[in-house]
Amino acid sequence: MNRSDEEIRDTLNDTLTAAGVDVRNLAIEVVGGRATITGSVPDQTQRQRAAAALSAAQGTGESHFSSRIEIQPVAPPDSSDGRGRSPITGTSADSAHESRHQLD
Repeated sequence: MNRSDEEIRDTLNDTLTAAGVDVRNLAIEVVGGRATITGSVPDQTQRQRAAAALSAAQGTGESHFSSRIEIQPVAPPDSSDGRGRSPITGTSADSAHESRHQLD
């Protein structure tokens, strides 16, 4: 990836983020001015936002790209603090820590 490719990638990432798209699960690869965006967003609304933002960006003529963005719902957090549960222990990190230190 050369400097121009990096700038295109950064611009597309910023464009999607500004449109309110969760880009954490999107990969933006740019080679020779051609961008490929793949991955997933949490819902149809974000997919539509991404399509609109990318369509507007492509209209500027700065680069050519293709996208394949799927919908992959994100599980809601299990706790009120939004931290959720550990996939290993099944509990939040603090809860697991506390349970290891409980006295009988």
